[in-house]
Amino acid sequence: MVEKKIDIFIHNIEDIIEQETKTGTELWEQMLELHPADISDILEQISQDQFNRIFVKFSFEDQLSLFHELSSSYKTLILLLLNHEQQSAILRKYPIDCLVEFFDSISDKDLKRYLEILNKQDRQKAVSLLQFNSESAAGMMNTDIVTLMHDLTVARSVTLLQRIRPSKQLYQQIYVTDRNNVLQGYIQLEDLVLQSPETTLESILQKPYFIASADQDQEEVAHEMVHYSMQSAPVVNKEGLLLGVIYEEDVINVIQSEAEENIHRMSGVVVQKKSYFDISFFTLIYSRGSVLAVLLVVESLTSVIIGKFEGTMTVFLVAFFTTLVSTGGNTSCQTSAITIQGMSSGDITNANMGRFVRREMLIGCAIAALLAAVVFLRAFIVSGNLLGSFIVSLSLGLVVVLSVFLGSCVPILLKKIGLDPAFSAGPFLATLIDIFGIFIYCYIAYLFS
Repeated sequence: MVEKKIDIFIHNIEDIIEQETKTGTELWEQMLELHPADISDILEQISQDQFNRIFVKFSFEDQLSLFHELSSSYKTLILLLLNHEQQSAILRKYPIDCLVEFFDSISDKDLKRYLEILNKQDRQKAVSLLQFNSESAAGMMNTDIVTLMHDLTVARSVTLLQRIRPSKQLYQQIYVTDRNNVLQGYIQLEDLVLQSPETTLESILQKPYFIASADQDQEEVAHEMVHYSMQSAPVVNKEGLLLGVIYEEDVINVIQSEAEENIHRMSGVVVQKKSYFDISFFTLIYSRGSVLAVLLVVESLTSVIIGKFEGTMTVFLVAFFTTLVSTGGNTSCQTSAITIQGMSSGDITNANMGRFVRREMLIGCAIAALLAAVVFLRAFIVSGNLLGSFIVSLSLGLVVVLSVFLGSCVPILLKKIGLDPAFSAGPFLATLIDIFGIFIYCYIAYLFS
């Protein structure tokens, strides 16, 4: 339903911009009632000229909401569209942690210009956050948070929260520090209602199950928070000073981002931080074509192997090349997907990796026996060639076992050496299986020739 409405807005965008007709005015009023995320979908599908003309028609509050929803390239376009005063108004109202994420995507020249627009306090905070890796806990934390002192009473805390409530969002957990900003623990929001007014916060403090360090990897933080079912996690530096807080919605964004990156890596595509339409045509050709070209060269080893054993490969055996290659590729893809998903969800850990591999090998042997029997019956019934059918079935069984072994071990090995396990899936592992599979098939045919 929403997609149909968006199509209507896009189709009538000129009428909406000009508002010279009744339809245009009505659609403009309807657009203002949409969620900013839906409006941003409309704005990102119209021309730049139309975008420039319609964006200035929104109120400042709507412009700020749209600035948050639009991609980095459109944020840059918006700032170029506005005058210095309007730029200053948007940048100073925008949360610092979100602003730093945007600053990571722009040139040093633009960064310097926009930093000068911020007030001194926000500029210092932004510069401090920019020093952290964007993929670290500090890169995903919220810095505009409410904290309380450990020696405050419940009554005094409520008074303070009532004063700051209009400008800061309150969450279920409120973190407590000492006067040096060293993390002490947290209280639940309901504690301020259930406890007596004279109770001090330090007497009702709870210790978080997990505390993230500023340089800790985002994915690791997300897994820990999911593991402990935490609504939020504090981020501290080496001295224990509270730098910010990571909330559930931040974890969702990280998990979604990691899933998208894994899909790209499993497909043999270079991960791009920008949205698809923000990436240049030639960049896409290079990032995808270069990987495929390398795999093509590596895959040519199969022709070398076949050439070496050409004398032993009969017409009957050649007919089953595609069967062995496709079965091996499917098996390795299936196994690596299970392995990567298990490692991502935390089901497969350092403690149980050996048990996982042993179990997968047993499963692989059982599947290999089943598939070998199926291909033997198929080959023998069709041709009546007993020896040839045996060679095909034995080769396929060994290829399946090898595929399960590589599919389960390669992702684990990559993680051990600090690489993303998702690199092992898709075209990379399939190419490896093709080479080994063809060699196994040809060598067994040679042994029985």
